[in-house]
Amino acid sequence: MESPRRLLWVVAGVLFFLVLMPWSSLLADEAGSYGSLDRMVTLVVQISIIIFAARFGGAFFEKLHLPPVLGEIMAGVIIGPFVLGHIPLPGFEQGLFPIQKGFPLSPELHGITTIASLVLLFLVGLETDIETFLSFSMAGFVVGIGGVVVSFLFGDLVTVYFARAFFNVNYGFGDPIPLFLGVVTTATSVGITARILSEKRKIDSPEGVTILAGAVIDDVLGIILLAVVIGIINGMKGGGHVAWKTLTAISVKAVAIWLGFTVAGLVFSRQLSEVLKRFRDKANIAVISLAMAMLLAGIFEKSGLAMIIGAYIMGLSLSKTDLSFVIQENISILYRFFVPIFFCSTGMMVNFLELASWKVVLFGMVFVLFSILAKILGCSIPALFLNFNWRGALRIGVGMTPRGEVTLIITGIGLSMGILTHEYFGIVIIMTFLTTLIAPLVLARMLESEKPVLRKEKQIKKEQRQVAYNMPNPETADLILGKIVGAFESEGFYIHLIHTRQKIYQIRKSQTFITLKFTSEKIIFDCQAKDVAFIHTLFYEVLAELERTMKQLQTLTDRDKIGKKIFTKSEGEDSEGRSAIAQVLHPLAVEVELKGQDKESIIHELIGLLITSGQLDASKKSTARKDIFEREALMSTGMQDGIAYPHAKTSSVSRLVCAVGLKKNGIDFDSLDKKPSKIFIMTLSPKESSEPQLQFMAGMSKLLSSRDARGRLFSCKTSDQLFHVLTQA
Repeated sequence: MESPRRLLWVVAGVLFFLVLMPWSSLLADEAGSYGSLDRMVTLVVQISIIIFAARFGGAFFEKLHLPPVLGEIMAGVIIGPFVLGHIPLPGFEQGLFPIQKGFPLSPELHGITTIASLVLLFLVGLETDIETFLSFSMAGFVVGIGGVVVSFLFGDLVTVYFARAFFNVNYGFGDPIPLFLGVVTTATSVGITARILSEKRKIDSPEGVTILAGAVIDDVLGIILLAVVIGIINGMKGGGHVAWKTLTAISVKAVAIWLGFTVAGLVFSRQLSEVLKRFRDKANIAVISLAMAMLLAGIFEKSGLAMIIGAYIMGLSLSKTDLSFVIQENISILYRFFVPIFFCSTGMMVNFLELASWKVVLFGMVFVLFSILAKILGCSIPALFLNFNWRGALRIGVGMTPRGEVTLIITGIGLSMGILTHEYFGIVIIMTFLTTLIAPLVLARMLESEKPVLRKEKQIKKEQRQVAYNMPNPETADLILGKIVGAFESEGFYIHLIHTRQKIYQIRKSQTFITLKFTSEKIIFDCQAKDVAFIHTLFYEVLAELERTMKQLQTLTDRDKIGKKIFTKSEGEDSEGRSAIAQVLHPLAVEVELKGQDKESIIHELIGLLITSGQLDASKKSTARKDIFEREALMSTGMQDGIAYPHAKTSSVSRLVCAVGLKKNGIDFDSLDKKPSKIFIMTLSPKESSEPQLQFMAGMSKLLSSRDARGRLFSCKTSDQLFHVLTQA
């Protein structure tokens, strides 16, 4: 199936470009190479290429057991303007991703990338456990300051020393380039680290929230340092002096805005939640909350701070509310669309041509080594004095190592202002790329261990209780789960399925937080001690509602009439029924004359046919038998006109299987018309997948709905003949 599907994709891609290119060329001729409409068409094509490339790159790296984010970045490098993106194509004479005004991304694509970074940081803030964050905020603050101070000193001093060795240039500590490279090394890529923490489910861990808090501190202090350094450099031009009072005012203003909005968001989070709830519809709540995050991001940018910090603070504020999971769930599609664009676009900024000089490469490698060492020392050592052991401290140091979006933003400012030369820009790119490549690999490996990271565990959560209810069978468990979810929603709770396979739900309302874990044997609630009575009350009412429903079902008088309609004659669908049967039925799973004399022996014989034909493992015979008889106990599968249809959903098979047998004299099978059953069709289908068992049963009923069709079955002398009659049109 894969080869035809790939061929179809290739053909579709060729047709797409054949249709698009003449139109694009016409637009270029009429409106100029960069007419507004032509630029929009280019943007649409660029985004589509980026999404495909990011998906393939992420999937490829995932198969190599590497973080998908690295695959997305590498995909950006390959399709970017410095590798394939500049190659001329029909309709795109300058390539799909041309360099415009010295910048690798067009203004339109850069705008999309900016939105992507805001979506990423907003959701990172939402995923942060606020109690854990506040508990470790001081640790994050100390770790962040340590990382900034050590990184700045290392970046500046390494530039001073190795510029003399490699480029024969004598810089002082306070010269523009060493100062700027010192600032560049301070920023931590919170987006890349957060992606790894999220994939490993460690965002709420002590080291996770410490890294995130420290990374935010890094970025805030990095922006403040940038303002200070630019002020110093501007003051140096023309022999001027540095206006220290002005620089101090800028720094105080930036810190005040950051702290002010953070505290206000946490204090007024409940009121913010009440305002959002007035929009009622969950999708509207999510969209408005994202708009608020973007508004705060704009305020931060206008105030001299990075937009991503504003988006993160809004997410952090809403993470304390019961709307957190509602927003996450409804914005997840935007996350999947925008975030790969962000990381792929980051890779597109890497220019390997700048790395052609061996001096730049060697300087870059030295710079990488010291930038990694600076973060590990500057962040790990303070963490050791904040209750972390060596394992936790090293995780924090490595987690703070990647440089990414903020580093590239600061570097771009330096390049556009003429502070950095292209050689130093190349050095920063080497540092950014390699720290982004190495640190996530090491961090992902380190996070696999579940050993403690604290010397003394902190009691962060309130007193927890577990309430468990045993289930008699999977079908009952599914039914009760649906009723429980409905009962919580009717009480005004917000429910979020956080793990599809394991069926783990998080249930929130105001300050009430409940986790529901579902299995086929148990339904387990993790809640605070004060909520135990409520859980018992709700479960009791659910059982009472189910009991009322069952009593009402017993009064349903049309059950037998409905069963008799299953084998009503249908016209024009005989070939369709046979086709479905041919795909499932095995030649060794049919028997022209069954030997059993009662229901139990007939079922045993049909299960034996499934084993003989290789459709059922002999070791799972008892499970299949148990599930079949449990289904029979609920309601007999003896239908009418001599047809019986024993079936069940069971864990004993991984696909839909079938066995067919005849008993020409018939036996009592509790049929609807009280007549002996002569045709027996057994099907088993897996519990956990959507095998079309009922569709198969319907197809078989169409085939056997006429007396002539049933007569042809009984005229068969051998099992081969019976298989042929059932499967051949």
